Amino acid sequence: MDLEVPMQTTGIKSESSEHGGKLPAFLSSSVGRPPNKRKIVIAAVVSVIVLATAGGVAFKTFVLDKAKPASPSNHTVLTVELTPVKSASFERKLLVSGTVAAWDPVQVGSEVNGLKVESIAVDDGAHVKKGQVMATLNGSILKAQLAQQEARLSAAQASLSKAIQPNRPEDLTALRAAYAQAQASVAQEDSNLIRARASYAEAEANARRYEGLVREGAVSAQEGLNRATLAKTTAADVRTAEQKVRAAKFSAQQAHERLSMGLSGGRTEDVTMSRASLAEIQATVNQLRSQVAQTIIKAPCDGLVMKRSVHIGDIASTSKVMFDLVRDGRLELRAQVPEADLSRILPGEKVEVQAVHIESKPIVGVVREISPSIDLDSRLGTVRIDLPSSQESDALRCGNFARGEILLGHEPVLVVPSDAVVYKDNRAIVFTVSADQTAQMRFIETGERNLDSIEVKSGLKRGESIVAKGAGFLKDGDSVKVVARQ
Repeated sequence: MDLEVPMQTTGIKSESSEHGGKLPAFLSSSVGRPPNKRKIVIAAVVSVIVLATAGGVAFKTFVLDKAKPASPSNHTVLTVELTPVKSASFERKLLVSGTVAAWDPVQVGSEVNGLKVESIAVDDGAHVKKGQVMATLNGSILKAQLAQQEARLSAAQASLSKAIQPNRPEDLTALRAAYAQAQASVAQEDSNLIRARASYAEAEANARRYEGLVREGAVSAQEGLNRATLAKTTAADVRTAEQKVRAAKFSAQQAHERLSMGLSGGRTEDVTMSRASLAEIQATVNQLRSQVAQTIIKAPCDGLVMKRSVHIGDIASTSKVMFDLVRDGRLELRAQVPEADLSRILPGEKVEVQAVHIESKPIVGVVREISPSIDLDSRLGTVRIDLPSSQESDALRCGNFARGEILLGHEPVLVVPSDAVVYKDNRAIVFTVSADQTAQMRFIETGERNLDSIEVKSGLKRGESIVAKGAGFLKDGDSVKVVARQ
């Protein structure tokens, strides 16, 4: 639109000279016209608006467009090297942890109450043998009681001997002599009886013969009467001899019974009572002897003294532990293992064990036992791992918190370099490169780590190529330049 702006000629010329001798189009037609102040103001305002609009377009074109990032397809972010997903043999290890404890803890104490500790022979950390003296108690009272009961035992033994055989040897000799004499008397009376019977037979025969002679008148009646009287007398002698024989045999029988009684001993009741009294006293003596022996505290087995809880002058009690032993010095790691991993462990597998809070070389243990039960709250099972004897290695002590690696054998797995794996939102990722040289993010599931390699459980296949280094500087869709392959 042309505006007619009256202006003075001299004013227009000076303006034209400042712009190289040329006038704007909207002013050229008005040259030579008389000036008009209103039109001059309007023209100035319009000029300002036009200039502002042109400046904004120029700023947008040259400033904002320059700040806009270039398209990924037209700009290379990083030069990368590729490496293939490989197969490798991984040694399977199961990490476990737990507390070192005694394989078979043994507590040693006193079996008698109320006795004072007189001496202590071992201290913490000492290795003891079975039967070795560890401490002694004051047993003077028990020893006095034992002496008293041993004296009673001797008396009871004598009483039992007397009850069994109350007769002295000389008494038995007299009984044997009396019995022998009685037998001799029986023999003598038997002889007398035989002679009496012979005399009676002869006298009776003479009496019958003289009785015939008297009838014949060959001898006098007096002579016949004498023979008859003699026969009767000898018959009486026979009866007397027979009674003496019976009396002698009775006496011999009594002598034999006395001898038998003397040889057999006392009455059964007396012997039984004497035996019972002796057994009671013997039991008391045995008890006191055991108590005296118990005043000497001995090691019940070979082992390592872990703790001494007694001091000289203490009063012993059956409820108080004096020494804590580790039987045979054997330790074990009681590892707590999730129930899902228990089935992977077998007895006899080797375990590399190392204390957590101390610097020491790993030692090799062996799985001895797997707990048959699972804790209901923690869902953990206990695996008992035998450790070398404390005499062979002092790297671990009771109470140490230790970790172990159970060696489960070798297994072929897919692996990638550890530098190729980065993490995003706690998830492992790698980058592959497409045919158009674009980085593509790939989520993977990782497993165990071995030196500079990481096991890939899922997300990749064998032979696929991934970015070997610099993955941490990439994002999905970046344009890359592949320079080499490993």
